[in-house]
Amino acid sequence: MNSLRAAKMFFVNRTPDERQSLGSSGYGDKGEGNYPSDISETSGDSLEAGFVKPGKVKKPGLGRRFTEYARGRKTFFVDWSSAQPRSVWAIITSAVLGTVVILVLTALLIYFNIHLRRQIPRNDIQRIVASWGAPGSPTQAEAHYPTDFSRDITPIPCHSHNDYWRKVPLYDALAAGCTGVEADVWLTDDDLLVGHSAGSLTSARSLTSLYINPLISILAHQNPPLTFQNTTTAIPESNSTPSSASINGVFETNPATSLTLLIDVKTNGTATLPVVLQQLEPLRSRGYLTYFNGTAVIPGPITVVGSGNTPFDLLTSNTTYRDVFFDAPLDQLWGETAPANASLYTSDNSYYASVDFAAAVGKPWHGSLEPQQVDTILGQAGAAAARGLRARYWNTPAWPVGVRDHVWDVLEKEGVGMLNVDDLESASRRNWGG
Repeated sequence: MNSLRAAKMFFVNRTPDERQSLGSSGYGDKGEGNYPSDISETSGDSLEAGFVKPGKVKKPGLGRRFTEYARGRKTFFVDWSSAQPRSVWAIITSAVLGTVVILVLTALLIYFNIHLRRQIPRNDIQRIVASWGAPGSPTQAEAHYPTDFSRDITPIPCHSHNDYWRKVPLYDALAAGCTGVEADVWLTDDDLLVGHSAGSLTSARSLTSLYINPLISILAHQNPPLTFQNTTTAIPESNSTPSSASINGVFETNPATSLTLLIDVKTNGTATLPVVLQQLEPLRSRGYLTYFNGTAVIPGPITVVGSGNTPFDLLTSNTTYRDVFFDAPLDQLWGETAPANASLYTSDNSYYASVDFAAAVGKPWHGSLEPQQVDTILGQAGAAAARGLRARYWNTPAWPVGVRDHVWDVLEKEGVGMLNVDDLESASRRNWGG
């Protein structure tokens, strides 16, 4: 009885490894009953834990390792910097600032040394140059050039389209060298107001305030009221009425250049033209206007051109004197469809010959003008020049800039007399003499 109980307890309490190690006969490799004497009872929890396969430890990624490295470096720097006495940081900061100050002072010393050495007169000529125009010097009265209003400005054949849109009408165009400006006028309460549309009109912006009065002031400045004795040329007094051909224009570099004032009439032409002629009287009485005397055109500092609703018949009704010229239709001067009355437009009654570029020539669809378009420009510009007129195309492409410049190049090459521009700065930078 005791033997059977012992055997039962043996097999029940054996571990899985011990059971698995038994042979096919149910016994282990050792002989029957030959069991190790050192077998001890082991808890089930410890045995089961021994059978669990340990999981693989996942290593941190590259980003995490870099972050931990940077964090460790920062901690190292913070620990190092906090361990330094404040005097060390003060010394380092002072050294850096001192080095910067020394470099700046050295650079200033070198610059002013060179600059001042150039300014120190070493002979009489340099002393005169250094003291030129200084108060109390012998050259004080000689420093001002009487007609220096447009000094260093080269006049160029460009027309300031919609000039009244400029920040400073008239003066912006003159500063760029443009020899033509444009004013859209509307007859309102017996006055000519300037603007692109009726909604943009104000009583402060009139033809007189924006153009006529400034031009009088400019030309008075360019023609000082002095008379010299024993000379063959006399500058007229301000109260005289000189010949317009003897008066300096607005450009000092070329006093004979006439400035074109294009007046685009937006209201009824029959009612508006007499008011235009009336408001031009201050320029007319001073001899500033180009005019036709019945046989020839006498050039003056200002040439007025009527456009828009300006009536051609009313403008040319005076056959002995007129100082407003017509803006002829350029597309009617050349081609198979040119009307028979195209010969009416001559230099005696007209000055410009203008047309919408897109309507007369077409758009440069492929970034450049086609040969037939260039032929049209050549024919129209040539027909205008043959009549003594200056061809002008408005509504030319403004963008892209490359297309605009291409069209400008073609117009100049084919003999267009006046380039209609909106971008004054780009026009002024062109090589007009090339």
